[in-house]
Amino acid sequence: MNPRALVLLLTLAYHGAQAEERGGLLGTLQGWVRAMPGLGGKKAEEPPQKIMTRVRVTPFTGGTGASAESALQKELLASREFFVAGPDEKADFTLGGSSSGGRVNGRLMDVKGKELFQRTYAAPGLDENLKAFADDVIFTITGRPGLATSRIVFVSDRSGRRQIYLCNADGGEVNQVTHDRHGAVSPTLSPDSSLVAFTGYSSGFPVVNLLDLHAGWERGVTDTPGTSFGAAFSPDGTHLAVVMSFIGNPEIFVSDLNTNTASCISDSIGAPASPSWHPEGKQIVFSNDDGNGPKLNIIEVPQKEGDPSRLFRWRTGYHFCTDPEWSPDGRQIAFTTRKSGEWAVAIKPYPNGSSRIIQGGGAQHPSWSPNGQFITYVQHGGLFVHEVRSGHRRQILKGYGRISEPRWMR
Repeated sequence: MNPRALVLLLTLAYHGAQAEERGGLLGTLQGWVRAMPGLGGKKAEEPPQKIMTRVRVTPFTGGTGASAESALQKELLASREFFVAGPDEKADFTLGGSSSGGRVNGRLMDVKGKELFQRTYAAPGLDENLKAFADDVIFTITGRPGLATSRIVFVSDRSGRRQIYLCNADGGEVNQVTHDRHGAVSPTLSPDSSLVAFTGYSSGFPVVNLLDLHAGWERGVTDTPGTSFGAAFSPDGTHLAVVMSFIGNPEIFVSDLNTNTASCISDSIGAPASPSWHPEGKQIVFSNDDGNGPKLNIIEVPQKEGDPSRLFRWRTGYHFCTDPEWSPDGRQIAFTTRKSGEWAVAIKPYPNGSSRIIQGGGAQHPSWSPNGQFITYVQHGGLFVHEVRSGHRRQILKGYGRISEPRWMR
């Protein structure tokens, strides 16, 4: 406690005793003093510490068993979901298995020895198999998707023209997926990471295309005239929200990927952009600039033909808002805004709550991880991953040209 404050309290107590009966002012002041931590009072109770789940990785058998065991421990530690227990420490779950020639047979058991699952992973590479095993373990124990097999799609001008690239959650395994001589921007990944939707310019104006990452084919989303851009996959991967202008003013359309048809769901004044689906598929948030700077709007998606749609402004407390994206649980929306003349990434609870800046200084284009614990964004051309709860962040890609528009698979 500040010494001057202590002297003041004692002086008041002394003089108060001359004018008040015992139990009056003096008793009150003595009560205050006793209640202060470090002066006879109890310390403020600290919130209970969350105990992380402990998992033990037992030795793997087989020719590549030692490598598999080491790599699996690394994946589990990187997930920040578990504490990896030592051989003599108590564990809540036990992992084990075998690996030969990169093929992995893994099993998960609980503290009582009950087998929760046993699966074989036979992809061509050992790392790919262990990432899949780690994600299965995370999902089984926590109910949340793991990130080991997740992918981030982004734009880079490394080749001299903006193209679409893919990387894993750690910034590794970077692959260029478009080689369009006119450039490609605004990518988004389907929920199963098999398709990339992006905006291309091969026709002379912006058009949304689909690229199958496995089969290699590419096609336009619609055959309507005019421009289309800003695609976003629905949670089940069967529809795309797209901004299209073939009826005049740009509007939000929902395109059915099975029938190749599209229906307009908005009637806005201005320039809509960057749609993002609520995880239940019943609402879309997007930015709209009506001449006074972009703001965020939410529209209800009609569940069947003929149903009305309702559009309303979602206020964030900022006058400039772009790039909105709903969190996987639907409880928050991340977006780009401006702070002190620079780009900044903010999040706001949905439907109500206060916005807060999680990263200023030029950060923009936020996208949530599949488990909702991280946000990726770009800052000064580099790609970052930011843990929302702790504020810890790290740069996962740099020196890869100027990176923009990252989107994490959902």
